[in-house]
Amino acid sequence: MSTIQHNKKGFTLIEMSISVLIIALIILVLIMVFRSNLATFKWGQQHMEFNQKIQLVMKQIFTDFKQINPILSQDEDGHIFLQGEKIGDLFPNLVTIFDKDKNPENGGEEVAFFLTSFTSINQRDHVKYFIDKDELIRQKTDHDGNVKRSVIAEKASELFFAEDPGDIRQIKIKVTLADPKKPERSEKIDFAVRLETDLVCVKTVREYD
Repeated sequence: MSTIQHNKKGFTLIEMSISVLIIALIILVLIMVFRSNLATFKWGQQHMEFNQKIQLVMKQIFTDFKQINPILSQDEDGHIFLQGEKIGDLFPNLVTIFDKDKNPENGGEEVAFFLTSFTSINQRDHVKYFIDKDELIRQKTDHDGNVKRSVIAEKASELFFAEDPGDIRQIKIKVTLADPKKPERSEKIDFAVRLETDLVCVKTVREYD
């Protein structure tokens, strides 16, 4: 009788061991699936954040160029006119592309222009875009000489501005942006903006002043 009870106990221990092993395997699989899903989620979130930064950079540049208007001026008689509309007036609003390395093939590395307002003659902000220490910078100087620098993108390179030979109002923009969290991942942005106004000229300067 005691021998039979001993065999039953041994069989029960084996069953418990197998059950514990199965449960452990299930937990291990669940942990692996959870980690895999978490890694995928993190990758997707980081990729989405990087794409959002790219969209913000494009939106900032696009918005600035679309806001370029002719410059308002006032003569000695108090008459208000647009610079460049008078005969002999050679000072319209100028979008200047600076080709610092004097290589037309890679475009200009800096662009500068004025943002003006039709409601205030004195409101005239000078805006520049350029790269400084791998950062894409937007620099604004207001009519009082106050300078404000904003970092548009932390990891930027190969900034490119160029006139479009087929459209005198269109400006081509190229820039390479790297993900600050994963510098090995980068995107080349290539788009164009058309100036929807007269009395605004685009000029490329081969020698930076």
